[in-house]
Amino acid sequence: MVKASVVVCTMGNPTHVLDCLKKQTFQDFEVIIASERGIVQAMNKALDKATGEIFIRVDDDVDIPEKWLESLLMPFEDPNVGGATGPTFVPKSRRQFRDSIRIAGNPGWFLRWLFDGGKFNPAAIYNCGSVSYDSNYQERFSPAVYRWPWEVDHLEGTNWAMRTHLIRQVGGFDSEFDGVAEWFDTDVEQKIKKLGYKLRYNPKAYLFHMLEKGEHYSERFEMFGRIENWLRFHRRHSKFHYKKVIWVLMMLGYAVKNQWRRK
Repeated sequence: MVKASVVVCTMGNPTHVLDCLKKQTFQDFEVIIASERGIVQAMNKALDKATGEIFIRVDDDVDIPEKWLESLLMPFEDPNVGGATGPTFVPKSRRQFRDSIRIAGNPGWFLRWLFDGGKFNPAAIYNCGSVSYDSNYQERFSPAVYRWPWEVDHLEGTNWAMRTHLIRQVGGFDSEFDGVAEWFDTDVEQKIKKLGYKLRYNPKAYLFHMLEKGEHYSERFEMFGRIENWLRFHRRHSKFHYKKVIWVLMMLGYAVKNQWRRK
């Protein structure tokens, strides 16, 4: 296997993640602490420092099994693979801290239709422009799913690995994605896919995202900035689909509702 650079994104205390990394079965990696305010700036600074062939991102609020890193790096044995990811399971007691995950837990018929029929499809990007939330629900993974990796549309944000030289080749992470900066990493993935590389999902490369409300929770309600990032990504990388119009109208409605709620 190749050497890796594991970037821990934190503005708090990463002690638990660092302890998990010390117990990994694969140990040829360096750790880079990314603590600058602004995720895009922090990731670009980490990219400048990285000496590993594979650039990996995790947050500081994850619990990592011992074989996680070994499993996450396995798909890179194929030279045509540019990026790899795996499940980011969220315990049931913590799903309440993200409206999107809570609602996707038991979607009604309309959301199932909007999500292309509601079939199990981790790391998908639906026609409506939303990502799939299947990776957050451990109970949706049957034993048969763990047998082999498969190709996916994008990488999970806190279980994220790509070839370092390819990230640099496409110019790093784009600072036009600001605020919560959703889609900034997916933007890089799509640029690399356009070079002819694949993204693989290894279900054995799972970790547990221990979501909390936290001091930055309110930033997630800055929906107008998040909508701008969504539009920026899809203008660059997606084809038009009428479901995207429905989805953006739903996001605008959610933004207005929460703007009023916070007054």
